[in-house]
Amino acid sequence: MAQKKKNQAGIAVAVWILLAIVLFIIFLVMQDDIMRTLKDTGFFTHTVGSEPEFVANYEVPESTTPNSDSVIQIEIQEPIPVQNEEENVTQLSPIVPVSEKEPVTEHTPVTSSPKEEQETADVTPPKISLKLFFVIIDGNGTISRVEAQRSVDKTNSPLTTAITTLLAGPNLAEREKDYMSLIPEGSRLLSASVKNKIATLNFSEEFEFNPYGVEGYIGQLMQIVYTATSFSTVESVQFLVEGVRKDYIGSEGVWIGSPLSPASFK
Repeated sequence: MAQKKKNQAGIAVAVWILLAIVLFIIFLVMQDDIMRTLKDTGFFTHTVGSEPEFVANYEVPESTTPNSDSVIQIEIQEPIPVQNEEENVTQLSPIVPVSEKEPVTEHTPVTSSPKEEQETADVTPPKISLKLFFVIIDGNGTISRVEAQRSVDKTNSPLTTAITTLLAGPNLAEREKDYMSLIPEGSRLLSASVKNKIATLNFSEEFEFNPYGVEGYIGQLMQIVYTATSFSTVESVQFLVEGVRKDYIGSEGVWIGSPLSPASFK
């Protein structure tokens, strides 16, 4: 029995020795953390009233592992210099938070005021005065030439404007004066040119068919020639029909093979 108690006591001593060794090893491995904890918590001060000298003199190295109280610092880069090529000046491109950026707005076109619109509406294009020649037929059937003044918008081709206006016939005021045109309805001016004071006028095929006979052909040619020669740059007119120069017009054979002037109708 005594031997058995002796063996048990030996085992207990061995266990305590092993436990002491383990604790000692743990202390060596975690010495810094243990000493830091003892100093931070004031363990010995609260339990025995004073802190042992070996604890007070122990210098705890700074921890390299950040804890929950550590402050994370972020390095903010300096703004990137922007080179202004025109002024050769180095400027800093500011960093603007998204919330502070100005909203993008669409450009609204500037509209004119009612006064400006009224002034624009009141501006009329320049006018030119045209001499148009029509005819009057009296009770005896005599055909007489008459001149009418027209004010029209100014164009870059006044001769073309004058002939096309003439082809449209007399207006209401002129018809009230018994002015009429002997130019066949539907006649169109296809082209017009002036060279050496000769106006070459090209008409559509309708220009060839006059219901009033030879007097009608003479009257329509006279209207064209007098209207064209009212311009200082024109002295005579060469007639074309569908781009072709013909010697005569109409079945009665009125001469158009050469340029006609006002003297051709005396």
